[in-house]
Amino acid sequence: MKQFSRRLCSLTATLILAVVLLVPMACATTRYSAYFAVTSAVAYAEEDGKILIEADVCATRTMDEVGVKSITIYEKQSDGYYDDVKTYTRYNTSGMIATNNYTHFKSLTYQGTIGKKYYAEIAFYAKNSDGNETLYCDTNVVTAVSVP
Repeated sequence: MKQFSRRLCSLTATLILAVVLLVPMACATTRYSAYFAVTSAVAYAEEDGKILIEADVCATRTMDEVGVKSITIYEKQSDGYYDDVKTYTRYNTSGMIATNNYTHFKSLTYQGTIGKKYYAEIAFYAKNSDGNETLYCDTNVVTAVSVP
């Protein structure tokens, strides 16, 4: 009986150790999305009130369409809330979507008002024969300045 008890404890300890070691490995290989490997959205304040928006996307594999579906610029109002002041879409702005590719980069410049705060919401888009996905990401907040 003692031998059976030792084997049971040994087997239990081995199983617990295996689970503890395997769970982090499984989590590390789990993707956030079936379509997006990496996305990045950044805003920069440039001279004369210009705001530069950069959006970069890398899909998990080659897509029929990949890129940016829309970029919406938000401006901080006197009440402290942000209102959308401009929206660029794939239909009214060139170069937002790439075809038959796995990566895409888009940058654009918005003319802001000096002293005002801005950020952008980026709608990343990927489509293949299995379906499509849109992933939303906000940039950092920047203040429009006269000279950076």
